[in-house]
Amino acid sequence: MKAWLAMLSLCLATAPAAAQPERPRKPTAEAATAALIEGAKASRSDAMLVLRDGKTVAEYYRSGQAPGPIEMMSATKSIVALAIGGLIADGKIASLDAPVHTWYPEWKQGRKRQISLRMLMDHTSGLQNVMRADEEIYPSPDFVQLALAAELDSDPGKAFAYNNKAVNLLAGIVAKASGVPMDRYLQRKLFTSMGIQPGTWERDKAGNPHAMSGLPLRAADAAKLGQLVLDEGRWNGQQLLPAAFVREMLSASKLVGESGLLWWREPAWGRFIAEAGSLDTMRKAGVPEAVVSKLQPLVGRSFEGQGELIPAIEAALGEGAMETWGKEVMSRGLSPGKIFKIDMGPMVAYAAKGFQGQFIVIVPQARLVAVRLVASTDEWKPSDGYDDFGKRVIALADALVSGDLKPLP
Repeated sequence: MKAWLAMLSLCLATAPAAAQPERPRKPTAEAATAALIEGAKASRSDAMLVLRDGKTVAEYYRSGQAPGPIEMMSATKSIVALAIGGLIADGKIASLDAPVHTWYPEWKQGRKRQISLRMLMDHTSGLQNVMRADEEIYPSPDFVQLALAAELDSDPGKAFAYNNKAVNLLAGIVAKASGVPMDRYLQRKLFTSMGIQPGTWERDKAGNPHAMSGLPLRAADAAKLGQLVLDEGRWNGQQLLPAAFVREMLSASKLVGESGLLWWREPAWGRFIAEAGSLDTMRKAGVPEAVVSKLQPLVGRSFEGQGELIPAIEAALGEGAMETWGKEVMSRGLSPGKIFKIDMGPMVAYAAKGFQGQFIVIVPQARLVAVRLVASTDEWKPSDGYDDFGKRVIALADALVSGDLKPLP
Protein backbone atom coordinates (compact mmCIF):
# COMPACT_ATOMS: atom_id res chain seq x y z
CA MET A 1 0.00 0.00 0.00
CA LYS A 2 2.88 2.37 0.80
CA ALA A 3 4.01 2.92 -2.77
CA TRP A 4 0.52 3.47 -4.20
CA LEU A 5 -0.47 5.97 -1.52
CA ALA A 6 2.78 7.83 -2.07
CA MET A 7 2.04 8.15 -5.76
CA LEU A 8 -1.51 9.35 -5.14
CA SER A 9 -0.26 11.92 -2.68
CA LEU A 10 2.46 13.25 -4.96
CA CYS A 11 0.99 13.02 -8.46
CA LEU A 12 -1.89 15.43 -8.23
CA ALA A 13 -2.93 17.52 -11.19
CA THR A 14 -1.54 16.71 -14.61
CA ALA A 15 -4.44 18.30 -16.45
CA PRO A 16 -5.26 22.00 -17.00
CA ALA A 17 -7.14 23.67 -14.17
CA ALA A 18 -10.72 24.75 -14.73
CA ALA A 19 -12.07 28.23 -13.98
CA GLN A 20 -11.16 29.40 -10.50
CA PRO A 21 -13.76 28.86 -7.78
CA GLU A 22 -14.86 31.46 -5.31
CA ARG A 23 -12.02 32.41 -3.00
CA PRO A 24 -12.28 30.96 0.55
CA ARG A 25 -12.85 33.37 3.40
CA LYS A 26 -9.68 34.83 4.95
CA PRO A 27 -9.01 33.36 8.43
CA THR A 28 -7.55 35.12 11.46
CA ALA A 29 -3.90 34.39 12.26
CA GLU A 30 -4.91 32.95 15.64
CA ALA A 31 -7.46 30.58 14.11
CA ALA A 32 -5.07 29.51 11.35
CA THR A 33 -2.28 28.80 13.86
CA ALA A 34 -4.64 26.83 16.09
CA ALA A 35 -5.80 24.81 13.09
CA LEU A 36 -2.20 23.93 12.20
CA ILE A 37 -1.44 22.71 15.71
CA GLU A 38 -4.75 20.86 15.94
CA GLY A 39 -3.99 19.09 12.66
CA ALA A 40 -0.51 18.17 13.87
CA LYS A 41 -1.93 16.58 17.00
CA ALA A 42 -4.76 14.76 15.22
CA SER A 43 -2.37 13.30 12.63
CA ARG A 44 0.09 12.15 15.29
CA SER A 45 2.87 14.32 13.89
CA ASP A 46 6.26 13.85 15.51
CA ALA A 47 7.32 17.39 14.66
CA MET A 48 5.78 20.54 13.22
CA LEU A 49 7.62 23.83 13.02
CA VAL A 50 6.51 27.10 11.39
CA LEU A 51 8.91 30.02 11.01
CA ARG A 52 8.42 33.55 9.73
CA ASP A 53 11.67 35.28 8.81
CA GLY A 54 13.43 32.65 10.90
CA LYS A 55 11.36 33.24 14.02
CA THR A 56 9.06 30.58 15.43
CA VAL A 57 5.36 31.17 14.77
CA ALA A 58 4.09 27.73 15.80
CA GLU A 59 5.55 24.42 16.84
CA TYR A 60 4.39 21.05 18.06
CA TYR A 61 6.31 17.95 19.14
CA ARG A 62 4.46 14.76 19.91
CA SER A 63 6.90 13.72 22.66
CA GLY A 64 7.10 17.22 24.11
CA GLN A 65 10.53 17.92 22.64
CA ALA A 66 12.03 18.06 19.16
CA PRO A 67 12.90 14.55 17.92
CA GLY A 68 16.07 13.51 16.12
CA PRO A 69 16.34 13.11 12.35
CA ILE A 70 13.30 11.62 10.59
CA GLU A 71 13.46 10.14 7.09
CA MET A 72 12.19 12.69 4.59
CA MET A 73 10.91 10.09 2.11
CA SER A 74 10.35 11.70 -1.31
CA ALA A 75 10.98 15.17 0.10
CA THR A 76 14.60 14.02 -0.20
CA LYS A 77 14.29 14.67 -3.95
CA SER A 78 13.92 18.40 -3.27
CA ILE A 79 17.17 18.39 -1.28
CA VAL A 80 18.93 16.49 -4.07
CA ALA A 81 17.91 19.32 -6.41
CA LEU A 82 20.00 21.66 -4.24
CA ALA A 83 23.08 19.51 -4.93
CA ILE A 84 22.64 20.21 -8.63
CA GLY A 85 22.51 23.94 -7.89
CA GLY A 86 25.70 23.62 -5.86
CA LEU A 87 27.51 21.92 -8.72
CA ILE A 88 26.39 24.65 -11.10
CA ALA A 89 27.81 27.20 -8.65
CA ASP A 90 31.06 25.20 -8.50
CA GLY A 91 31.33 25.15 -12.29
CA LYS A 92 31.09 21.34 -12.29
CA ILE A 93 27.80 21.33 -14.22
CA ALA A 94 27.46 23.73 -17.12
CA SER A 95 23.69 23.74 -17.50
CA LEU A 96 20.46 22.08 -16.47
CA ASP A 97 20.08 21.22 -20.15
CA ALA A 98 23.35 19.29 -20.26
CA PRO A 99 22.71 15.82 -21.72
CA VAL A 100 23.05 12.88 -19.35
CA HIS A 101 25.58 11.36 -21.74
CA THR A 102 27.96 14.07 -20.46
CA TRP A 103 28.52 11.74 -17.52
CA TYR A 104 27.35 8.43 -19.03
CA PRO A 105 28.72 8.13 -22.59
CA GLU A 106 26.77 4.90 -23.13
CA TRP A 107 23.71 7.10 -23.60
CA LYS A 108 25.30 8.97 -26.48
CA GLN A 109 23.21 7.05 -29.00
CA GLY A 110 19.57 6.41 -29.82
CA ARG A 111 16.79 8.34 -28.14
CA LYS A 112 18.59 8.41 -24.77
CA ARG A 113 21.06 10.92 -26.15
CA GLN A 114 18.20 13.46 -25.96
CA ILE A 115 17.70 13.05 -22.19
CA SER A 116 18.94 16.05 -20.23
CA LEU A 117 19.58 16.68 -16.56
CA ARG A 118 16.49 18.87 -16.54
CA MET A 119 14.33 15.97 -17.78
CA LEU A 120 15.45 13.79 -14.88
CA MET A 121 14.42 16.59 -12.53
CA ASP A 122 11.03 17.45 -14.05
CA HIS A 123 9.96 13.82 -14.60
CA THR A 124 9.96 14.01 -18.40
CA SER A 125 12.88 11.69 -19.21
CA GLY A 126 10.57 9.05 -20.68
CA LEU A 127 12.43 6.28 -18.83
CA GLN A 128 10.48 3.11 -18.10
CA ASN A 129 9.43 3.02 -14.48
CA VAL A 130 7.54 0.55 -12.30
CA MET A 131 5.52 2.73 -9.95
CA ARG A 132 5.98 0.45 -6.95
CA ALA A 133 9.53 1.03 -5.74
CA ASP A 134 9.44 -2.23 -3.78
CA GLU A 135 8.89 -4.24 -6.98
CA GLU A 136 11.91 -3.11 -8.95
CA ILE A 137 14.05 -0.46 -7.28
CA TYR A 138 14.54 -1.75 -3.75
CA PRO A 139 15.42 -5.31 -4.87
CA SER A 140 18.11 -3.87 -7.17
CA PRO A 141 21.70 -3.89 -5.82
CA ASP A 142 22.56 -0.72 -7.77
CA PHE A 143 19.87 1.96 -8.21
CA VAL A 144 22.02 4.00 -10.60
CA GLN A 145 22.74 1.09 -12.94
CA LEU A 146 19.06 0.14 -12.85
CA ALA A 147 18.19 3.61 -14.16
CA LEU A 148 20.93 3.50 -16.81
CA ALA A 149 19.63 0.18 -18.12
CA ALA A 150 15.98 1.29 -18.32
CA GLU A 151 14.28 1.42 -21.70
CA LEU A 152 12.13 4.34 -22.80
CA ASP A 153 8.35 4.39 -22.38
CA SER A 154 7.98 7.70 -24.24
CA ASP A 155 10.07 10.19 -26.17
CA PRO A 156 12.25 12.33 -23.90
CA GLY A 157 10.67 15.63 -22.93
CA LYS A 158 7.21 14.75 -24.26
CA ALA A 159 5.31 13.39 -21.22
CA PHE A 160 5.26 13.97 -17.46
CA ALA A 161 5.52 10.76 -15.41
CA TYR A 162 6.63 10.82 -11.76
CA ASN A 163 9.74 8.64 -11.85
CA ASN A 164 11.73 7.42 -8.84
CA LYS A 165 14.05 5.38 -11.04
CA ALA A 166 15.11 8.36 -13.15
CA VAL A 167 15.68 10.54 -10.08
CA ASN A 168 18.05 7.94 -8.61
CA LEU A 169 20.38 8.53 -11.55
CA LEU A 170 21.09 11.97 -10.06
CA ALA A 171 23.14 10.30 -7.31
CA GLY A 172 25.49 8.98 -9.96
CA ILE A 173 25.68 12.33 -11.75
CA VAL A 174 26.46 14.23 -8.55
CA ALA A 175 29.20 11.72 -7.70
CA LYS A 176 30.77 11.94 -11.16
CA ALA A 177 30.57 15.74 -11.28
CA SER A 178 31.84 16.34 -7.74
CA GLY A 179 34.20 13.40 -7.27
CA VAL A 180 32.53 12.34 -4.02
CA PRO A 181 29.24 10.57 -3.13
CA MET A 182 26.15 12.77 -3.12
CA ASP A 183 25.71 12.77 0.66
CA ARG A 184 29.31 13.86 1.18
CA TYR A 185 28.97 16.57 -1.42
CA LEU A 186 25.87 18.05 0.22
CA GLN A 187 27.56 17.87 3.61
CA ARG A 188 30.53 19.82 2.26
CA LYS A 189 28.56 22.27 0.12
CA LEU A 190 25.60 23.09 2.36
CA PHE A 191 25.11 21.13 5.56
CA THR A 192 28.33 21.99 7.41
CA SER A 193 28.11 25.74 6.82
CA MET A 194 24.41 25.72 7.71
CA GLY A 195 24.89 23.73 10.93
CA ILE A 196 22.75 20.86 9.64
CA GLN A 197 23.29 17.43 11.23
CA PRO A 198 21.52 14.81 9.08
CA GLY A 199 20.93 11.21 10.01
CA THR A 200 22.51 8.39 8.02
CA TRP A 201 21.47 8.61 4.36
CA GLU A 202 20.14 5.30 3.04
CA ARG A 203 22.28 3.62 0.38
CA ASP A 204 21.89 0.78 -2.08
CA LYS A 205 24.22 -2.24 -1.95
CA ALA A 206 26.58 -0.55 -4.40
CA GLY A 207 27.00 2.37 -1.98
CA ASN A 208 24.93 4.95 -3.85
CA PRO A 209 22.88 7.25 -1.60
CA HIS A 210 19.24 7.04 -2.64
CA ALA A 211 18.12 10.14 -4.52
CA MET A 212 14.40 9.30 -4.53
CA SER A 213 14.27 9.20 -0.70
CA GLY A 214 16.43 8.21 2.25
CA LEU A 215 17.64 11.43 3.92
CA PRO A 216 16.77 11.84 7.63
CA LEU A 217 16.59 15.42 8.94
CA ARG A 218 15.49 17.20 12.08
CA ALA A 219 12.58 19.57 11.67
CA ALA A 220 14.79 22.59 12.44
CA ASP A 221 17.33 21.51 9.83
CA ALA A 222 14.64 20.92 7.21
CA ALA A 223 13.41 24.45 7.98
CA LYS A 224 16.91 25.81 7.39
CA LEU A 225 16.87 24.34 3.90
CA GLY A 226 13.44 25.84 3.35
CA GLN A 227 14.83 29.22 4.42
CA LEU A 228 17.75 28.78 2.01
CA VAL A 229 15.30 28.27 -0.83
CA LEU A 230 13.11 31.18 0.32
CA ASP A 231 16.18 33.44 0.29
CA GLU A 232 17.19 32.26 -3.19
CA GLY A 233 20.30 30.36 -2.07
CA ARG A 234 21.56 32.86 0.51
CA TRP A 235 22.40 31.83 4.08
CA ASN A 236 23.85 34.09 6.79
CA GLY A 237 25.19 36.51 4.20
CA GLN A 238 26.73 33.81 1.99
CA GLN A 239 25.40 32.96 -1.48
CA LEU A 240 25.61 29.17 -1.23
CA LEU A 241 23.55 28.53 -4.36
CA PRO A 242 23.02 30.71 -7.44
CA ALA A 243 19.85 32.75 -7.09
CA ALA A 244 19.11 32.21 -10.78
CA PHE A 245 19.24 28.45 -10.26
CA VAL A 246 16.83 28.57 -7.31
CA ARG A 247 14.38 30.62 -9.34
CA GLU A 248 14.60 28.19 -12.24
CA MET A 249 14.24 25.19 -9.91
CA LEU A 250 10.98 26.62 -8.58
CA SER A 251 9.55 27.75 -11.93
CA ALA A 252 6.66 25.84 -13.48
CA SER A 253 7.72 23.07 -15.81
CA LYS A 254 6.57 23.27 -19.42
CA LEU A 255 4.23 20.28 -19.12
CA VAL A 256 2.87 20.53 -15.55
CA GLY A 257 2.31 23.87 -13.86
CA GLU A 258 2.26 22.29 -10.40
CA SER A 259 5.77 20.87 -10.83
CA GLY A 260 9.13 22.59 -10.73
CA LEU A 261 12.47 20.78 -10.68
CA LEU A 262 11.93 18.25 -7.88
CA TRP A 263 9.84 20.85 -6.03
CA TRP A 264 6.06 21.26 -6.17
CA ARG A 265 4.06 24.45 -6.61
CA GLU A 266 0.98 24.74 -4.41
CA PRO A 267 -2.30 26.57 -5.17
CA ALA A 268 -4.01 28.97 -2.79
CA TRP A 269 -6.95 26.60 -2.83
CA GLY A 270 -8.11 23.68 -4.89
CA ARG A 271 -10.80 21.07 -5.24
CA PHE A 272 -11.43 17.88 -7.17
CA ILE A 273 -14.87 17.47 -8.78
CA ALA A 274 -16.10 13.99 -9.74
CA GLU A 275 -18.28 13.91 -12.85
CA ALA A 276 -19.83 11.15 -14.93
CA GLY A 277 -17.00 11.77 -17.39
CA SER A 278 -14.54 10.81 -14.65
CA LEU A 279 -15.90 7.26 -14.69
CA ASP A 280 -15.87 7.20 -18.51
CA THR A 281 -12.19 8.19 -18.48
CA MET A 282 -11.39 5.21 -16.27
CA ARG A 283 -13.44 2.82 -18.40
CA LYS A 284 -11.69 3.94 -21.58
CA ALA A 285 -8.32 3.35 -19.92
CA GLY A 286 -9.31 -0.23 -19.07
CA VAL A 287 -10.07 0.11 -15.36
CA PRO A 288 -12.23 -2.92 -14.42
CA GLU A 289 -15.94 -2.19 -14.18
CA ALA A 290 -15.99 -3.68 -10.69
CA VAL A 291 -13.71 -0.84 -9.56
CA VAL A 292 -15.44 1.90 -11.59
CA SER A 293 -18.88 1.00 -10.28
CA LYS A 294 -17.71 1.31 -6.67
CA LEU A 295 -16.66 4.89 -7.39
CA GLN A 296 -20.11 5.84 -8.74
CA PRO A 297 -21.19 7.43 -5.40
CA LEU A 298 -18.42 10.03 -5.85
CA VAL A 299 -20.06 11.51 -8.97
CA GLY A 300 -21.48 14.97 -8.36
CA ARG A 301 -19.35 15.57 -5.29
CA SER A 302 -16.58 18.12 -4.73
CA PHE A 303 -13.52 17.40 -2.59
CA GLU A 304 -11.32 20.06 -1.03
CA GLY A 305 -7.87 18.79 -1.91
CA GLN A 306 -6.31 15.43 -1.08
CA GLY A 307 -7.47 15.66 2.51
CA GLU A 308 -11.05 14.98 1.39
CA LEU A 309 -10.41 13.07 -1.85
CA ILE A 310 -8.30 10.24 -0.44
CA PRO A 311 -10.74 9.31 2.38
CA ALA A 312 -13.60 9.38 -0.14
CA ILE A 313 -11.77 6.96 -2.43
CA GLU A 314 -10.97 4.73 0.55
CA ALA A 315 -14.61 4.70 1.65
CA ALA A 316 -15.83 3.89 -1.87
CA LEU A 317 -13.36 1.10 -2.62
CA GLY A 318 -13.33 -0.46 0.84
CA GLU A 319 -10.61 -2.71 2.24
CA GLY A 320 -7.32 -2.41 0.38
CA ALA A 321 -8.54 0.77 -1.32
CA MET A 322 -5.17 2.39 -1.99
CA GLU A 323 -3.69 -0.85 -3.28
CA THR A 324 -6.64 -1.22 -5.64
CA TRP A 325 -6.42 2.41 -6.73
CA GLY A 326 -2.72 2.05 -7.51
CA LYS A 327 -2.94 -1.31 -9.24
CA GLU A 328 -6.11 -0.73 -11.27
CA VAL A 329 -6.14 3.04 -11.81
CA MET A 330 -2.76 4.73 -11.46
CA SER A 331 -0.89 1.89 -13.15
CA ARG A 332 -2.84 2.85 -16.28
CA GLY A 333 -1.36 6.34 -16.21
CA LEU A 334 -4.40 7.93 -14.56
CA SER A 335 -3.43 10.47 -11.92
CA PRO A 336 -6.26 12.29 -10.10
CA GLY A 337 -5.67 15.27 -12.37
CA LYS A 338 -6.51 13.17 -15.42
CA ILE A 339 -9.69 11.75 -13.89
CA PHE A 340 -11.36 14.54 -11.98
CA LYS A 341 -12.18 18.10 -12.94
CA ILE A 342 -9.89 20.46 -11.06
CA ASP A 343 -10.71 23.94 -9.79
CA MET A 344 -7.82 25.77 -8.18
CA GLY A 345 -6.59 29.17 -7.23
CA PRO A 346 -3.26 30.72 -8.19
CA MET A 347 0.02 29.05 -7.22
CA VAL A 348 1.25 30.73 -4.04
CA ALA A 349 3.64 28.28 -2.31
CA TYR A 350 6.46 25.83 -2.95
CA ALA A 351 6.70 22.43 -1.30
CA ALA A 352 8.87 19.39 -0.79
CA LYS A 353 6.61 16.41 -0.12
CA GLY A 354 7.19 12.83 0.95
CA PHE A 355 5.21 9.71 1.73
CA GLN A 356 3.42 9.53 5.10
CA GLY A 357 3.33 13.33 5.31
CA GLN A 358 6.85 14.75 5.26
CA PHE A 359 6.61 18.40 4.23
CA ILE A 360 8.62 21.56 3.75
CA VAL A 361 6.24 24.33 2.66
CA ILE A 362 7.41 27.81 1.66
CA VAL A 363 5.08 30.79 1.18
CA PRO A 364 7.32 33.58 -0.15
CA GLN A 365 4.92 36.50 0.23
CA ALA A 366 4.46 35.83 3.94
CA ARG A 367 8.15 34.88 4.42
CA LEU A 368 6.87 31.63 5.91
CA VAL A 369 8.64 28.25 6.12
CA ALA A 370 6.77 25.28 7.61
CA VAL A 371 7.92 21.72 8.27
CA ARG A 372 5.93 18.65 9.27
CA LEU A 373 7.54 15.27 9.96
CA VAL A 374 6.20 11.91 11.09
CA ALA A 375 8.24 8.80 11.85
CA SER A 376 7.50 5.65 9.89
CA THR A 377 5.97 2.95 12.08
CA ASP A 378 3.75 -0.08 11.65
CA GLU A 379 1.02 1.93 13.41
CA TRP A 380 0.93 4.61 10.70
CA LYS A 381 -2.40 4.98 8.93
CA PRO A 382 -3.57 7.25 6.06
CA SER A 383 -5.21 9.73 8.42
CA ASP A 384 -1.72 10.35 9.87
CA GLY A 385 -0.58 11.79 6.54
CA TYR A 386 -1.77 15.34 7.37
CA ASP A 387 -2.70 15.73 3.71
CA ASP A 388 -4.00 19.27 4.14
CA PHE A 389 -0.90 20.55 5.92
CA GLY A 390 0.03 22.73 2.96
CA LYS A 391 -3.50 24.09 2.79
CA ARG A 392 -3.37 25.07 6.47
CA VAL A 393 0.05 26.69 6.09
CA ILE A 394 -1.26 28.74 3.17
CA ALA A 395 -4.27 29.76 5.27
CA LEU A 396 -1.91 31.05 7.95
CA ALA A 397 0.16 32.90 5.36
CA ASP A 398 -3.03 34.42 3.96
CA ALA A 399 -3.95 35.66 7.43
CA LEU A 400 -0.53 37.22 7.95
CA VAL A 401 -0.43 39.35 4.80
CA SER A 402 -2.56 42.29 3.80
CA GLY A 403 -4.62 41.72 0.69
CA ASP A 404 -4.62 38.46 -1.26
CA LEU A 405 -1.67 36.14 -1.69
CA LYS A 406 -0.10 36.97 -5.04
CA PRO A 407 0.58 34.29 -7.67
CA LEU A 408 4.08 32.87 -7.89
CA PRO A 409 6.21 33.92 -10.87
